[in-house]
Amino acid sequence: MYIFVYGTLKRGLHNHDLLENAEFVCEATTKEKYPMVNTEEHFPYLIDDKGIGHHIQGEVYRIDETILAILDILEGYPEHYDRQQIQVVSLGIELTAIVYFLKDEIDYTNLKLLESF
Repeated sequence: MYIFVYGTLKRGLHNHDLLENAEFVCEATTKEKYPMVNTEEHFPYLIDDKGIGHHIQGEVYRIDETILAILDILEGYPEHYDRQQIQVVSLGIELTAIVYFLKDEIDYTNLKLLESF
């Protein structure tokens, strides 16, 4: 299975070591636009409000159930984040990947919407 990461799990950031046994596939962007905000400086939140915001830039990894279970703990799934499958695009090729969306309601109307973190 594939996972699309957009925050601290990306290469060079502080949670990337959790993907050390995953296979890097490609850099990609979301096919749809989504709002992404950074309200706590080091933790971006992707909000499931399709059509608003930007095509989010991130990375795609091939993972197994063991890595997914580890990521679920990090992301506080299913209490804090929801996990869904979305379409991402890289070099014109579409992939279906898992992504974590913030589950909590957040008023982002006055926040800067990010394209990348």
